[in-house]
Parts: sequence; C-alpha cells; structure tokens
Amino acid sequence: MISTLPKTVHKLVAVALFGLLLFPLAAQAQSGSLTLSVSPTLFDMTANPEQEWESVVRVINSNPYEISLYADVVNFAPQGESGQPKFLPLNKEESGGQTLAEWITLDKTEFTIAAEQIAEVPFRIKVPAGAPPGGHFGAILIGTKSLDTGSGKTAVETSQVVTSLIFLRVTGDIVEDGEIREFRTTKYISEKPTIDFELRFQNKGTVHILPQGEIKILNMWGEERGIIPVNRQTMFGNVLPNSIRKYTFSWSGEWSLADIGRYRAVATLAYGNESRQFASSEVAFWVLPWKIATVILVTIIGFIMLMTWAIKLYIRKMLTIAGVSPGTPYLVPQENLKRRAQKKVSVVAPFEEGILDLRQRFTESVGWGEKISTMVGFVVKYRIFFAVSIALIVFITVAILYARTASVEERAYEVVIDNSDTNITISSEQVQYETLKNAMPATENISAVKEFPKIKIINQSGVSGLAAELRVKLESSGYEVAELSNEMTKSEANTVIVYAPEYDSEALELSRQVYGALLSAYDGASGTETPIIIYVGEDLQNAVQ
Repeated sequence: MISTLPKTVHKLVAVALFGLLLFPLAAQAQSGSLTLSVSPTLFDMTANPEQEWESVVRVINSNPYEISLYADVVNFAPQGESGQPKFLPLNKEESGGQTLAEWITLDKTEFTIAAEQIAEVPFRIKVPAGAPPGGHFGAILIGTKSLDTGSGKTAVETSQVVTSLIFLRVTGDIVEDGEIREFRTTKYISEKPTIDFELRFQNKGTVHILPQGEIKILNMWGEERGIIPVNRQTMFGNVLPNSIRKYTFSWSGEWSLADIGRYRAVATLAYGNESRQFASSEVAFWVLPWKIATVILVTIIGFIMLMTWAIKLYIRKMLTIAGVSPGTPYLVPQENLKRRAQKKVSVVAPFEEGILDLRQRFTESVGWGEKISTMVGFVVKYRIFFAVSIALIVFITVAILYARTASVEERAYEVVIDNSDTNITISSEQVQYETLKNAMPATENISAVKEFPKIKIINQSGVSGLAAELRVKLESSGYEVAELSNEMTKSEANTVIVYAPEYDSEALELSRQVYGALLSAYDGASGTETPIIIYVGEDLQNAVQ
C-alpha cells in the first residue's frame, strides 16, 4: 500500500508558517472574478514497483456561476532556485514509460462544476515493474482550457490553472544526500539589529528531500537573540533532485546598547526519510551603530589613557616618598644604593601619607566649620586622586550594568519569510507561545466562553514572553485569542484593555482575568474583527510572578 504524509497543512500553528512554500497552500487561479482552488495541493507518497493507488482531487468553484474545466497530467522539474515549477507536457515517444505522468490515469478530463460547488476528479497511479528507483514528480492541472491545443504547444500560459502536485518515491537503490551550499547575510555590518539571510540548499540525491530545522542567532556573549524555524510542520519547501533551493529570511531584533557587537547565525537542518542526516553552517555579522560605537571607543581609549597616566603619577609619588627622584638615572654609585636600600619603598605609601595628612589636619582643626574647611582643602589638594577614583567607580558600574543587560536570556524579535507570493511575519511572542503551549500537560477540551468576541494581544512591556503567557492563561480559561504580536520599540508600565463601547461588560470580565488591567473604551474598535485589544504592560510581570 502506498504511504502518504499526514494532512496537517490546514491547521499549522503560527511557527509553522516559516516553512517556505513550493506553492501556496490554497492554490488559486484568478482572472477578474474567476476563483478556483484545489485540495489537496500536494500528494507525497512512497511506492514499490507494480503497486497501484487511487485518490481524488477536489476542485472548489467559489464563483456564483457554473464553470467548465479540463484536467491534464504533466511532469514537472524545478526552475531556478525559488521553487517555481517547469511543467513538462507528456511525450511518450521520448520518455519510454519512465515518467510519473505516464503512470497516472484520470477518470475524467472534462467536467463542469455548478456555482459554489465541489467536484471530484478521481485518478489512479500504477507504478510499472521496471520503474526507476528514486523521485518522480508530476502534477494534475485543472484549468479553463485543455493543454492540448492541437498545434503541438501547451495552453498553460493562456489558461486559468490550479495545480495539485504529486511527489512519488519509488523504492529501491535510492540516494538521499544534500548539503547547505551557501549560508550568508546580505550585509556584514548593520547599524541596526536587522539582517537578511540567504540559505541555499543543494539536493545531490535521487529523491526529493525536505530540509527542516532552525537558524539560531546569538549575540557576542552567546545569548540567544532569535530562532528562525525552517520548514517545520509543513509538506512544502521540498528540494528536488539535482537542484538548489534558496530560502530567504529577514530578522529584526530588539534594539539594545548592550547587544551591539559581533553576532553569529547558526543554521542546523535535518533531512532524509531512509536515515536522518544533518547539515549545518554558520555565518557572522556585526551590529554596529557607528556614531554610538565611536563614542564608546573614544570613551574606552580615554579611560585607558587616564588610568595609565594615573598609575604613572602614583608610582612617581611612591618613589618620591621613598627618597628616590623619578628623574634619577637607573645606574647610581654603590654607596647611594646602600643608603636608599635602608628605606623601604611601600606600594601603599601614598595612601598612608594622605591618611596621615588628613589626620593631622583634623587634629589641628577646631569646630565643625574649620573641620569642613579642612576637608574641602584636603579634597582640593588630592583632587587628582579623587577624580581618578570616581572615574574608575563609574567605569566599573557601567561595565557591570552592561554585562547584566547583555546577559538577558530573551529579547523580542521578528522574522519575515520572503515568499514569492506573500511575506510571512512571525514574532518572538508567537514562538514562545508555541513553546509554552507544547509544554503544558494534555487536558480535556476546554469549553469556549459563549458569545465572547475575539481578542488581540500586543506586548508593549519590553519584557519578552509576557503576552505569550497571557494568551496561554486566557485560552486555558476558554477565551479565543485571534492575534498575538509585540511592539519592540515600546516599553509601557501599565496593561490596558482597549475595547469597543458595546463590549463594556465583556471588557470588565476580561479585566478580572488580567489581574485588574485598566480599561479604555474606543469607538474606532467597533465593527473590527477583534473589538478587544489587550496592550500588555510591565505591571503584568509582577502579577504573573
């Protein structure tokens, strides 16, 4: 029996959207008001020679009128590196029965679909005994014109066509082999934490493979600043044999002065059905705002010069106390060396001298006024020492704060998948939501809160993951959250629920669930798909804890 992959495409979670699609999940053909779609859009199967398999392609007519359609079978091959197909009309004289299109039989090639109805196109696949092992690729095209125009040319260009792809592995001596051909950034230095990545994966085997994994982005301290899932929980994004597939991503991280510097992006992908294999690659880039970096560099150089000068000045003072002139030549008469050796040179001598000087000044002072004047005079006399000490304390304090900020484990980020049809955006809140949801123990179905409007949650707290935690809490109580996102440029203190005035009682109920969040009615929210929006503030962190 031919095996197929699970049909989970229509219920992909948000993180699964990162899978770059070979074709859109809902293939459509549009011209004016004409709209068609097919289901499924991909059959992925494995078969032995001489096996047979039957299935159907469902064609959906969403138009308010009847449509006459044609069904054709073609082979296809990759075209370029973006995953676009090149359809190859059937030529039995040249192929000799070795291609997938020749093994597919359609029960009907012409049919009519009534308005807003669904039609089924049955088909059979019969793998011949001498079928070559490896990957075979075909497609069933449903269009408004037949491919056979009678002139030896195809009519794909002039027909409105929807496609159902068929990927077939014929068992035998197959080869699964691939590698990351190139992994790079479009620029090596960026002033902002925004970088575009290009990953090119080469299939050197005889069957199609689906590389799956992630790209992990780390700052110069080794802290994670983003995860880009690649082809997770999707049947699409395949790389066909003897071809290269290019995947394009864009990463935008939360701005932080502590995170400037050198970054690493590590791509780790797994592939193969017969035996799981792995490929990895790494690329480095810098996030350096040149104005800020220049100020920091000048400050560090200035601090080093200041400390060098202060140390030299301290050593001179120490030698002077010991009776050695800083300008005295290193080679001196033997009798002078013996005399100077009798007086030890102490490293803390300048400190001791200062303390003795302060003690003497206070002893000779009478009354608080004179003591304060003495202290001021002492500070003025040793002003260089105090200035250097203050500079050292400030520098150490800033360095500690910098290290603590840089070691924050999680920061907000967004990733954009550059798909040929649409750009898919996913936020760190969505990724963390999926992580939290998967970590929760399995529970029985939760009853939804009746007649409660959809909710949108936006993280404006500056604390990564707060909105994800709130979504998990609300959904576990039966509320429906339609959208989850974050605004990386804002850091608000208070959580506010903005709602359409007609949902005042629902907003009040929701406020009790969100630890007494503030309420704000807004007429502009009326009539929208999500009339209640929760803007998560930093105060929610204390409430959750």
